[in-house]
Amino acid sequence: MRQSSAKVVLALVVLGLLVSASGIVQAQSQDLGIVRLITIKGNVMIDTETIKAAILKTRLGEPAVEQKIIDDMRAIYDLGYFEDVQATIDPALGGVEVVFHVWENPVVREVTFSGVPGVPFGDYAKKMKTQPGYILNAHDIWEDLRGLVEWVLDEHGYWVRVTAISADTAGQIHIELTQTTLKDIIIAGNEKTKDFVIERELSFEVGDPVNIIEIDQSLRRLLMLGYFDEISRELTEEEEPETVLTINLKERKTGAATFGVGYSTTDGLVGFVQVSDDNLFGRGQRIKANVSLGRKLTSYEFEFYEPYITKSGISLGTGLYRQTSEVKTIKPDTDQEFESKRTSIGGNLTLGKPLSEFTRGRLTFKLENNTYQPTEEGQEWTPEDSKSRNVGIGLNTNTVDHPFFPTEGYKNDAYLELGTTLFGGSSAYVKLRLEHSRFFEVRDGGYVLAVRGLGGRLLGGTLPDSDKFRIGGAETLRGYSYGDPTLGLVGDNMLVFNAEFRFPIVEKVQGVVFTDWGTAWDQGQSLQLQDLKNSFGVGVRLDTPLGLLRLDYGLGKDAENNRKGQFYFGIGQAF
Repeated sequence: MRQSSAKVVLALVVLGLLVSASGIVQAQSQDLGIVRLITIKGNVMIDTETIKAAILKTRLGEPAVEQKIIDDMRAIYDLGYFEDVQATIDPALGGVEVVFHVWENPVVREVTFSGVPGVPFGDYAKKMKTQPGYILNAHDIWEDLRGLVEWVLDEHGYWVRVTAISADTAGQIHIELTQTTLKDIIIAGNEKTKDFVIERELSFEVGDPVNIIEIDQSLRRLLMLGYFDEISRELTEEEEPETVLTINLKERKTGAATFGVGYSTTDGLVGFVQVSDDNLFGRGQRIKANVSLGRKLTSYEFEFYEPYITKSGISLGTGLYRQTSEVKTIKPDTDQEFESKRTSIGGNLTLGKPLSEFTRGRLTFKLENNTYQPTEEGQEWTPEDSKSRNVGIGLNTNTVDHPFFPTEGYKNDAYLELGTTLFGGSSAYVKLRLEHSRFFEVRDGGYVLAVRGLGGRLLGGTLPDSDKFRIGGAETLRGYSYGDPTLGLVGDNMLVFNAEFRFPIVEKVQGVVFTDWGTAWDQGQSLQLQDLKNSFGVGVRLDTPLGLLRLDYGLGKDAENNRKGQFYFGIGQAF
């Protein structure tokens, strides 16, 4: 007589149960008589015809053979609905009756999970083939288990395995999973960059459960630092349930000392020397010193950035500068243009803090003194000297997939600046600057459409000339001189649109076709679409040991509305 228990271990999941037959001890080919009847007993939920359809070797009117009966028992068991199958042979109608006895699996009442905290297994339970109210099927539960491991990995990043599954006679099914943990983290390929610079970007440590999504997010953060050309990962299985993560890095050159000569219609011939390093001494600090000397421009700049002044990721940036340049301004209440020499001396201090995976906030303090001198003897007017004392609050979001050659994602930046008369400031005002850029890979292989919208608005107060919005030049409206007042490129408000099609030429060389649109206007004036200036042009991007070099040629329009071209040289993408 078959014994029942309160709890049934689901060996059937791996289809490892061996069938047995009451009264059929050996697999022989002995003729037991002609089969007159085939009967199924014990089934409640599973239809008799479904079971009989699996019986292919034992047939009515043919001799009953033990091996064939055993094969049919296995076939019934392989349907997946039964925890045991047996057979008996009884005399009947001048032959024999073959009776297949089945014991059905329990009806599923509930499926529960354990071993991976925080994962909403109820979402997966709704997708399973094994559902409450239906008899448990070994094939379905096995398929559900394979899908479960894949679902946990794809949706939640955890690398898990099923370690136990059980069911009781009441239909309570419990699935136990075990997470794979990190036995060690190996960093390879960093010759300059210190290990701690890399480790502080990782959101996991040895002993933590392996989460592929979390690992890949950390590797993205490493890539976005701009210190590495290539980053890859390897997971090597050790003694279960542990693994070793190897992070392979290929560093790029981050330091450069450059000098040269440039020319622009605004500043004339200019010689420059620049020393910079985005990964100073391999500690992740950024430093830049620049000297530019020309007949119309003299500039000295120094910048320093520390990305981690605290373990939480609070950053500190500072800059000092002195610049003397010739600028064009329009005398208020007249259309008369004057050129004067402006000397700007100032500095800034910025504190930044991560707010989420892709978003940082920043607080900036800026101090700047501007003095104006005539460029000609007897010049009747120059702008008033000014002192700027500013506090700015910014919010930046960056989801792009590469620091230099993005193919997807977007960038947002919002910056609210408040000018104050405290500490000797000349003017009080509030202005807002908004920027959004987005990237679309239109074809595999680095063919990218990049678009940007940029706007600025004076919300209140009066802007001194040095704090007005200016467009033109290499960064906003190529083909036009930066801040040319005669063309409406300086004002209390601005609006700029850019579009670039970027495509590969050869390795480390990218071509660009672009168009730029923009205008600026003063408070009290309204935006007129016909005032939008436009340009188009071509450019190249060279990924060199000195950094990503940018060369553009833009065709804008002069005051007579004739097309006029200008060359631009810069570092990094335009946006």
